Amino acid sequence: MDYVEMLSRLGAGSAHPGGFKASIEQLQKYPLPSSGSILEVGCGTGRTACYLAEQGYQVVAVDIHPQMLAKAKQRAKDSGLEVAFQQADAHALPFADNSFDVLLAESVTNFTRARQSVAEYLRVLKPGGVLYNREMLVRESISENIRQEISAFYGMPHMMNRDEWRNVLADCGFNRIDILEVNEINEEKIDQQYEYPDVHQVIDDGVLFDIELLECGIQSSWILLDNKDQLEYGVIRAFK
Repeated sequence: MDYVEMLSRLGAGSAHPGGFKASIEQLQKYPLPSSGSILEVGCGTGRTACYLAEQGYQVVAVDIHPQMLAKAKQRAKDSGLEVAFQQADAHALPFADNSFDVLLAESVTNFTRARQSVAEYLRVLKPGGVLYNREMLVRESISENIRQEISAFYGMPHMMNRDEWRNVLADCGFNRIDILEVNEINEEKIDQQYEYPDVHQVIDDGVLFDIELLECGIQSSWILLDNKDQLEYGVIRAFK
């Protein structure tokens, strides 16, 4: 079982670094324009998109995984919210050029071919539009073997350090690139994901007795903790 399948079957709503608490804190520190058009890429089971809709934002949210989207739509229905969910690939977004004021991505771009997806982010943003990209980062001291081991487990084509992210964003045409915050990965930060229980989480039948799934979750935690000195996570903001 791969990592993304595990998340899908669990219906995980906030598996990204820092969990849902970090999402809320980010939106409080860097509020989105109240009248702006917002696209979330890789929305998963829709927790952040529904939170934004609850705050009164008009949100379009896409994901490539149909199982995730089904749970996202169920979340919105159960919450009485309107969110425009649709299936889409980050490498070929089904939107016209210059469509959105804000694009959000939470632990998504690492799972894509970054130069291709980032170019799409730029294309669909309006002039002056802003990207908020929350990702796990590697430190410059990481060995290539460890980098490849982590990338292989999570199914990430290439994990990048801060300068590599800046270069990719700049090469694709973004400017005013800021790394707004960087946090270390430790047990406290991993446990932070459970601080906001997800009352709308939809878990597949039989998951709690699936040994392969449980082993995948345990392995993920150990990989993070074993390599905590080589990993960090942060929010990158870039303007078109």
